[in-house]
Amino acid sequence: MARGKLEEAIEELLLAVDRPGDFCAHGRLLAPMPVLEAKGAGALSFPVPEAQVQALIAVAERAPYGKGPATVVDPNVRDCRQIDAAHIRLAGAGWRDTFGRVLTAAADGLGCPLDRLDAQLYKLLIYEPGGFFVSHRDTEKADGMVATLSISLPVAGTGGEIVVRHRGRERTIDMTAAEPSELAFAAFYADCEHEVRPVTEGYRLSLVFSLCLRAGDTDTPRTAPDYAQQVDRLAKRLAAWRRGSDGVEKLAWVLEHEYSEAGLSFDALKNRDAALARILAAAAGRADCALHAAILHLEEWGAASYSGGFADWGWDGSEVDDAEMEEVEDYRQWLDGWVGPDGDRPPFGEIDLSPEERLPHGALDGVEPDEQHVEGATGNEGATVARTYRRAALVLWPESRTLTVVANSGIDTAVAWVAEQLDWSGEDTDERIRALTAGLIDIWPAGRDDFDESDAPGRASMLRLLCDTRDERSAARFLRDVIVARYDGSENEALAAVLGMLGPPGGEYFLLDMIGAHLRRRPAAMLGLLWRLDEAHRAAADSDWDVVLRETVRAVLEALPAALPPEPEKDVPWRASRRPTRFSETAVYHLFALAWRLGLPDAAAAAAGAVAAEPRIVPPERSLPAVLAKLHAEEGAAGSAAFERLWRHAAVSLLARSAEPPLPPGDWTIAANDGCGCEHCDRLRDFCKDPTARTARFPLRKDLRAHLHQIIDGQQLDIEHVTERRGRPFTLVCTKTRASHKRRLAEYAEDVSCMQGLIEAAPDGEQAADRAPQLAALRAAVTASDVDAGE
Repeated sequence: MARGKLEEAIEELLLAVDRPGDFCAHGRLLAPMPVLEAKGAGALSFPVPEAQVQALIAVAERAPYGKGPATVVDPNVRDCRQIDAAHIRLAGAGWRDTFGRVLTAAADGLGCPLDRLDAQLYKLLIYEPGGFFVSHRDTEKADGMVATLSISLPVAGTGGEIVVRHRGRERTIDMTAAEPSELAFAAFYADCEHEVRPVTEGYRLSLVFSLCLRAGDTDTPRTAPDYAQQVDRLAKRLAAWRRGSDGVEKLAWVLEHEYSEAGLSFDALKNRDAALARILAAAAGRADCALHAAILHLEEWGAASYSGGFADWGWDGSEVDDAEMEEVEDYRQWLDGWVGPDGDRPPFGEIDLSPEERLPHGALDGVEPDEQHVEGATGNEGATVARTYRRAALVLWPESRTLTVVANSGIDTAVAWVAEQLDWSGEDTDERIRALTAGLIDIWPAGRDDFDESDAPGRASMLRLLCDTRDERSAARFLRDVIVARYDGSENEALAAVLGMLGPPGGEYFLLDMIGAHLRRRPAAMLGLLWRLDEAHRAAADSDWDVVLRETVRAVLEALPAALPPEPEKDVPWRASRRPTRFSETAVYHLFALAWRLGLPDAAAAAAGAVAAEPRIVPPERSLPAVLAKLHAEEGAAGSAAFERLWRHAAVSLLARSAEPPLPPGDWTIAANDGCGCEHCDRLRDFCKDPTARTARFPLRKDLRAHLHQIIDGQQLDIEHVTERRGRPFTLVCTKTRASHKRRLAEYAEDVSCMQGLIEAAPDGEQAADRAPQLAALRAAVTASDVDAGE
């Protein structure tokens, strides 16, 4: 989408801001102190002791102030003392560098050209306890004076702040400097109104300089910047853009200076960047827009060309400094490293940026990339150049669109941002958070996609957020519109908490919907959720939840036969290749333990029959013995019909396979298919059928050896094969093994262990007598294994 007229108008206004700086600048630094001597008081130590302060006061005079054309001394207006520059000597090996750092910071902050700025020492001011200077403006003390610079020297004291005002804005500057090597400084334009607040304790000593632009320099403004008109016009344009941005969701203004992600902040912006940030901040606030700084990343790829010809490239296509990109074939542009005007770092993550959203037009044209890498040619693909650019930007969007903008980075990022808003204070917090949570549900990825789990962390976080806000209406809507469609079980802990908040009536309808949607696809997750709910509410003896869970588990038991997929049709290849979802041991245990705890014996018995009819879903030789051992610990469960049915199914399956120890092979015959019918497969088949042959040798070229490898491995034949690399062609040496028998012996040992477990977890009560034959057979099989092991 092309940049629209509103965006062009905003760009034009911002490009017109060609003056950097602000009405004042201030800071502090630790640096070498000057050698400072005052006539009649001697050289000062730092921090200046009180005795030296008194010596200064003794040679100082009362400081006057200008009243119209006159100069007046009035302690009710200005209570301080001064020593004229003619009686002050400033020197010292490190002072030139120290003062240069202060002057540079002042020039940058005020937006004055450092190379044209002179500093002339005016006075040393001494403020005693209670000393002050009421609000006033400085008179021009030297030709070309544009500003005043005040540097506080290290001395014990508090108070004495400088307050600077300009066109409705005010800055209060702490001027205390108590450390031996500490200086505090403030610089402000001469047309600014300012005052010195009373010193509350101790003293304040200040060196005052006049900052002057050299004579003849008429192209630089000599008053404090006034951006009021630009702010007014920009606020109107932004408000119009907010109401109808024509699809442009945000604007990113590329800054002139370079900033690292760690060092990026509104306070660290330089020169014109700082001025633009102030104007944008003021205009954005009035236009109901959000403003942040961020790092803009641009990556672009294209075919490589090289003036020296491809023959001069490295064989591996390694990086070449003068490689050029013929044209950009693809690119990606995004923002991250966010920081707000107040210094906070919101969790916005990576947010994509479209070309029409980047201002000013052509901001990155001709800019050298931060990184360039050349990928060598491979196959039919030519060499490519990848370039990376990183720049800082000021980013704007309508405040009302924040949620949508942040969600572009991922719905989980949007949830994290909304969760942060809970820390806000104010009467409208609850209403605002509820509106945001409702907005999250509106923009949540819709539908069900088993391959798209990008919102999985966000679902759990959203559920926790809904619990924290106690927003039952949004919680019920989120369960209905999102969880039912996109559930995968990772949300169970948070989901149980939300259901606890909603209570039994709302929980029952949701759980029944979930059974229909997810029991067959995610049985372990669904049963884990029901188990978690039962554990929580059983501990609280909540009878209402008992009713809900009983009906829910009854629905699960009744739906179980349909949830267990039937045997795939062998004559339909795509169906036969599908593997059914298995019920884990934990899921089966949860199902029947819940049935027993909630008093559903008949439904549980029917479900046990369904499980027994589908051994692929719940393997009776392994899963059921482990489940029965745990169920046996449930009081009274071992006497239920369901338990007996599952136990009998497991016992019959194990006895059918391992009632007797497996016999060792009588010869070296291996069952094998015919292979592809080639002469080499026929030879391999004959070798497998030979009851006495142990080794066969196949001198074959590489592709034929690979063919036999595939036949041996594909049929899982008990044959080891190695290539003997002597002569031509090499020889494939095949040796028969007892691998299948060893696997069967290991399986038999596990079967016997499971039989022992079934003996220990045998049914009791009325079911015990019916299971006596199987129990006797299991004991006999275990005894037979002991005898075989002894032999």
